[in-house]
Amino acid sequence: MKERIITKEEFTTTKWAGGETTQLTIYPEDAIFSERDFLWRISSATFTGTESKFSDFSGYQRYILPLEGTLSVAHKGLYSRELKKFEVEYFDGSWETSSENSSDCRDYNFIVKNGNLAKMQILNEGGNYLLKASEVVTLFSTHDFMIELAGGEKREIEGFSLLVLEIEQEEKIKIKSSGAPIILTEFSIDNKKIK
Repeated sequence: MKERIITKEEFTTTKWAGGETTQLTIYPEDAIFSERDFLWRISSATFTGTESKFSDFSGYQRYILPLEGTLSVAHKGLYSRELKKFEVEYFDGSWETSSENSSDCRDYNFIVKNGNLAKMQILNEGGNYLLKASEVVTLFSTHDFMIELAGGEKREIEGFSLLVLEIEQEEKIKIKSSGAPIILTEFSIDNKKIK
């Protein structure tokens, strides 16, 4: 298993029409977000206003959840939904989507190119999880947390840092301690799709 911690000092923050977006990581690492040559990306955005329109990401699937504040999403002609903190919304990037949010809202985004297997879910303290082989897994929390690997080794991660694991064989982890929920993303690696 390969592992890497990306600290908040390594994140890249840029302006967008409705506020600021911070890229935590992109895959492959040499991909350029604006050229849309990435397989997946994790980011977190803040808002200058209380309404925004999502960019068209046809060809991608999106996961979003609020880390702080309130967030409601509306998919034109489909449905609207109010999200509680750490409640995941999964939708097609081609949908015409808008949102309403509180001024203190910060969201967390996982965007994945169509045709790839991926998921996002929330883990809590005391939880056990089986990581599958041939995956890239990320773990993030707004607070410090500790995980335990199958062999008893522990990893302590500072809040607002991203732990990235490349899983070569099945691995069990346990959430030993956490001051807040942990966001886990999984991406199945298909070597044929990686340039």
